[in-house]
Amino acid sequence: MEIKVYVLPGGTVQIFVDGQVSFAQAQQITQAVIAQLQASGVAFSAVGTVEQHKDGVTHVHVHGGVHVGH
Repeated sequence: MEIKVYVLPGGTVQIFVDGQVSFAQAQQITQAVIAQLQASGVAFSAVGTVEQHKDGVTHVHVHGGVHVGH
């Protein structure tokens, strides 16, 4: 399994879970990554729904900016 987290210009974050995991597992992993980022002080103004684009791959779009707490 591979987890990729991208921070795009404008503050949008995309999380990709690739590998031999079910959509349900990928949803749980994505939600855990979001929770870990929030626990680290990253504040999200909005979180989109987890979307499945093909078997074993999922990503979530986080819209509205990411603000890192210092």
